[in-house]
This record gives sequence, C-alpha cells and structure tokens, in this order.
Amino acid sequence: MLLALLVLSLSYCASAQVSVTTYRNNLARTGENLAETFLTPANVNPVQFGKLFSRPVDGQLYAQPLYLPSVPIAGKGVHNVVFVATQHDSVYAFDADSNTGSNGPPLWQVSLANAAAGETPAGVADVLNCLTIAPELGITGTPVIDPSTNTLYVVAMTKRDNLIFHRLHALDVRSGAERPGSPVSIAASVPGTGDRALSSTSTTVTFDSYFYKNRAGLLLLNGVVYTGWTSHCSPA
Repeated sequence: MLLALLVLSLSYCASAQVSVTTYRNNLARTGENLAETFLTPANVNPVQFGKLFSRPVDGQLYAQPLYLPSVPIAGKGVHNVVFVATQHDSVYAFDADSNTGSNGPPLWQVSLANAAAGETPAGVADVLNCLTIAPELGITGTPVIDPSTNTLYVVAMTKRDNLIFHRLHALDVRSGAERPGSPVSIAASVPGTGDRALSSTSTTVTFDSYFYKNRAGLLLLNGVVYTGWTSHCSPA
C-alpha cells in the first residue's frame, strides 16, 4: 500500500531546529513544543502554512514520524530529516525540506524483515484474524531517537515459517545501518500463573510473540529503552 507522507509547514520547516525524537514530543506525551518561537496566529494561514509535498511509502503509518535537524547522511551531506516507519517493516529517512533533485529518493531506506531468511510482515491471518490493524503488521509503535548517539530504536514484528518474531533494532540515523549487537529478540518471563504459563502447573508466565504487538511508542529514559504491549484484538 502506498500512502502520502510529509505534511509540513513551510514556515516551520524553514526555521525550526527543534528535534522531535519521541512520541508526542516529550516524556509526558503532551504533544507540546515549548521551544516554538516562529509560528504565530499571524503566519499560520493558508498562504504561508500548509502542505509542502508528499512522499510514497510501502505500508500504513501507525507510528508517528520523527524529526532531526542537521543530520550528516552518509555520502549525501547534511540534511534536516524526517524518519518514518511503516507496517511493511520499513524505515525511511526523507529530506524534510525538499523532494526534488537528489532529494527525490529517500536519503536511506531499510527493511527490518529479513527477506533472505524468508521473513515478511505478519498478516491478519497470522494474528488471530484480528482486524484492528490490517492488512499487515510490521512496525506499529513509534520509534525513539537518542540524539547523543545518533541511534533510532524501533520494534519490528516479522513472520517466518508460521512463527512470529519481535525484535528491537538500533539503527544509525545517518545511514540506517544496524548498530553492533542489533537487533535483539524480545523475550521475557515473570513468576506467576495464568495465560501464557508454561503449563497448567507452571509458576512462570512467558512472553509469547504470537499473541502481542508493540503498540505504545517507545520510551528512552536514563539510557534504557522501554516498550509497551497489547493483545492483537484490543483496539488499535
């Protein structure tokens, strides 16, 4: 599926250098940009404020696009960059100011489904036929960026041989390359009983990738990346 992307303000893009590195701008998820100094009721109008251009991507967007100014892209110079993650397990880096000339193609694009190993995004039939997200599930939760290390963290859901995998990827924002040690498979267990216990007599409950999706935006706090999960049939 191709979707239009990158609806931006001409005034904002030309002036702002405020990074958007996490879901809804801050840890409180308020959506506020308290560093905004340029946009005013006088210049936010149909003449000066609106859509600059659109970009095609390969899947639906549930994750919020993120933004970093002045990123040195490998072999392509310095750019203000919008980062986009799709349900087709792709991550894109687009120039935020132009889609012409050398900025026509993405600055970089990577797929987090290992096609060589037979991986694909999951489909509705692979997730209990739940239609809350359709037709495929790949990257749902908004990534998070650590500007101090130029790293974008993102959770991708893939399918291979009828098995579901969730992996946390750490990508270099300058190239899309995986950081050393990336990706990491999501796995967890806690003491307890009930659903997802190893057996009817088990006192351990394990995380089973088949039953869950990473829906909440990723959180980076004190050097730790936190992820949030929901069942497939819960409202998206």
